[in-house]
Amino acid sequence: MDTKVIELNNGLRVIYKYIPYTRTVHCGYVINSGSRDDIEGEMGMAHFIEHMIFKGTSKRKTFHILNYLESVGGDLNAYTTKEKTCLYASMVAEYFERATELLTDITFHSTFPEKEITKEKQVIFEEIDMYRNAPDEAIFEDFDEIIFPNHSLGHPILGTKASIKKFTKTGVRNRIQRSFIKGEVVFSIVGNVSEKTVHRVIKKYLEPISLPGGKIIRYQPTHDQIQHLEVPIATDQAHEIIGGRAYALRKELYMPFLVLNNLLGGPAMNSRLSLNIREKYGLSYSISSFYSPYLDSGMWGIYYACETGNLLRIRRLVQKELQKLWETPLGALKLSQAKKQLVGQLTLGYENLLNQMLGQAKDLLDFGSVPTFNEYIKGIESITATQLQDAAREIFHESPISVITYKIA
Repeated sequence: MDTKVIELNNGLRVIYKYIPYTRTVHCGYVINSGSRDDIEGEMGMAHFIEHMIFKGTSKRKTFHILNYLESVGGDLNAYTTKEKTCLYASMVAEYFERATELLTDITFHSTFPEKEITKEKQVIFEEIDMYRNAPDEAIFEDFDEIIFPNHSLGHPILGTKASIKKFTKTGVRNRIQRSFIKGEVVFSIVGNVSEKTVHRVIKKYLEPISLPGGKIIRYQPTHDQIQHLEVPIATDQAHEIIGGRAYALRKELYMPFLVLNNLLGGPAMNSRLSLNIREKYGLSYSISSFYSPYLDSGMWGIYYACETGNLLRIRRLVQKELQKLWETPLGALKLSQAKKQLVGQLTLGYENLLNQMLGQAKDLLDFGSVPTFNEYIKGIESITATQLQDAAREIFHESPISVITYKIA
């Protein structure tokens, strides 16, 4: 089941993987432009476009867009990240052509009606309020800002109410003209659809598309991160994140740091933070670590929620766990277990064909090629205890660590 890449004369690329054992197909457009590419005055524009792309084309109104695939049991969706915009669909294989036509229509022929722009601004205001009123969500947004101050990676993906109020139809079109360009748009397909059908559908719907030229320019974060920020909130529970900058995608110690993060506070209940702070001391119901790598930078953090009086104790316990990782190399057995655990988790995720479809498109955009899953796993299996210790020392010990705290004033 090899992945095949088809390059069209109009600058679009198609990446396709045939899966015979399923009855479904997942396909979508992945655009190499996200919230970090919003320039001054555009904060939240990438996300706003993701919403507006469903609001009407030259031949469809909103109802027809939402009904066309959903009426046959398919799923039409989209999301925006810091570096990508994704518009995708999942459906029974026989409706692959229907999904491709619909996705192509909304991606390249949306009309952005003025009344829909006005209405969608209010919808996103509600979305912003929903996240800002949940401290366990809002603190991550604020953490981005202190790790990447004065940089678009630190801006909220949704933007702010003040920035969104200024959006216009002309601004939306200009943003699309700047980012939906040759070489930066990939149509990805994974599922039970023949190569013959793929070529026929591509010829019919994708080859007629005309993409502008251009180049996406990004600037690497340079400003120092903020060391400590306290935010007063009116809740009984305190929330805190400690963390800092980390490795960019596919840097030398990128994979060792993936293993390290998973060992420290990944989703498994046997992570070090969970076993120590939750299970041993009962100080927090929710504690975990995360690692967000970008093309030219990255960040890591540890989040926990607890009674305000336990904040300092948890912080000290977290520091001890970090210190163990940079001072003491893992033994052979623990290293093997840590790698096996991550490989198992990734394998479960890889079985999700939607994940495969989105992942192969992102790899093609970011690196120009798609490693096989076995190649990725071999990379993890080759990691040494020395590499883990080096990563822990560099990120947890030698690099600045910041803290953001939500608690009652």
